[in-house]
Amino acid sequence: MESINFVCLGQTEFVKELGKKGQSSDVTAYDKKKDDRIMTYIIPSGYPDKIQPLITAVNLAEYSIVYVNKLDRYLGEQIIALDLLHLDKGFLLHSYEVDNEKLKGLLKNTAASSFKVEQNIESLKESINSLPSVKRDGPPIIHIDNIFNVKGVGVVVLGILKQGAIKVHGELILFPQKRKVTIKSIQMHDKNVEESYSPARVGLALTGVSYDEITRGDILSNFNHFTSADQELIMNFNKVPFYKNDLSESHLYLLSIGTQIKPAKIKKLENDKLKIISEKLFSFRAKDIAILLNPDSRDIRIVGSGNIYTTD
Repeated sequence: MESINFVCLGQTEFVKELGKKGQSSDVTAYDKKKDDRIMTYIIPSGYPDKIQPLITAVNLAEYSIVYVNKLDRYLGEQIIALDLLHLDKGFLLHSYEVDNEKLKGLLKNTAASSFKVEQNIESLKESINSLPSVKRDGPPIIHIDNIFNVKGVGVVVLGILKQGAIKVHGELILFPQKRKVTIKSIQMHDKNVEESYSPARVGLALTGVSYDEITRGDILSNFNHFTSADQELIMNFNKVPFYKNDLSESHLYLLSIGTQIKPAKIKKLENDKLKIISEKLFSFRAKDIAILLNPDSRDIRIVGSGNIYTTD
């Protein structure tokens, strides 16, 4: 069974025509199954009130759909998020009120500049139906974005299988806790399956861990190259040109690595590097993309990004 995951941005009412509403929090998923394909459409429903749902939603997708009904700073933030996470495959629609030339200027030299422009929802549906699934081979890596305690079942997590394959009764490691867990069951589109392949959106019933030991952003994998660290993170930092505030070593920022978004302070180092100072553990592979956020900014809240590694 193939899976394709979209992040839907801008004016997102169109998603109701593409799929059925499912799990919802500050990130809402719609999905549709056609033949042996499952399409999942993810909306950052807690955005723009908070910046975190935008970063989470973009991290859960391989493709983008952006419907532009006005040119404002929120559209700018969304395009920056797509750009920093290299999400350059997608589709663009816009309302009649939006000036086409101004929109092109805004998107120039960004990941969204390569998006296919669709005239309406029907042409979008046709394009979606011909898309290939973006599969990634290798050890399984699952980014968790929701956790439930289900009566009679136990701990259930929702997430995206970003890489590899999983099977029922398979063992994985929960990071950053480094706790061994076993997959009790797998669901896709509310149906039990014996195995799943990247990039499936899955619901997993787990044994070996309790509900209060998991948080959004945790990672399931058997990949032994994940590092779990707090005070020893170094970031090659590139500031977003549209972020006008100075970097402050006294300010409390948020750092995102995948769907992990946690409080952190910074220390400026030489050669455009930052040391990340946090009381929270992050799990990552060397050179994973990290994004620095300032939720208190009155303008653009995405500060910059870079590759992350440790001092070892």
